[in-house]
Amino acid sequence: MAAKRKTETEPVDPAERALDAALRLAASRKWAEIALPEIAAEAGLSLGEMLRVAPSKAALLAAFGRRIDAAMFARKIESEGTVKDKLFDLIMRRFDALAPYKAALKSILADLPREPALALCALPGLMRAMRWTAEAAGMKTTGPLAPLKINALAVTYLITLRVWLQDDSADAAKTMSNLDKSLDRLSALASSFPGFPKNKSTV
Repeated sequence: MAAKRKTETEPVDPAERALDAALRLAASRKWAEIALPEIAAEAGLSLGEMLRVAPSKAALLAAFGRRIDAAMFARKIESEGTVKDKLFDLIMRRFDALAPYKAALKSILADLPREPALALCALPGLMRAMRWTAEAAGMKTTGPLAPLKINALAVTYLITLRVWLQDDSADAAKTMSNLDKSLDRLSALASSFPGFPKNKSTV
């Protein structure tokens, strides 16, 4: 495949171009079948440039995660409201950031079970994002129970992600309903910990 010409709308940063190219290809192809040389050609980069900015598909997934994290936390987090309210807002922000890439994400997630190494590489980024989400919402993330709570939040997010991927409604009503119920279950779980305040506002 011949390298694409640069256009005025393409990002100048080769790393951004590589990521955009990978996501474009994933939106119409199986992720497992896409090779780095194809991504380089789609991005208008030489293979050498591609390997410098994204030497593997795992590196591209990590860059994708960082892009979504940055968009998710770009706006100020309101100081008012309960922890649950803030978690709800932040996770919905994440889905808003993911929305332009839904087709690509479906392809990536469908193939991850066949590429366990990629899934393992993506896991630390997800857990880091969940910790940032918890801390930004005012959730208690210290002490011996902290890992359990972060894991529970990650499960809450992943359960809701499955719903969001199939939710094509304009208002994301199914997603929001599922997230609201899942956060209630998370609050109930947190409040069952010994010595934990029985107050949903502190998740």
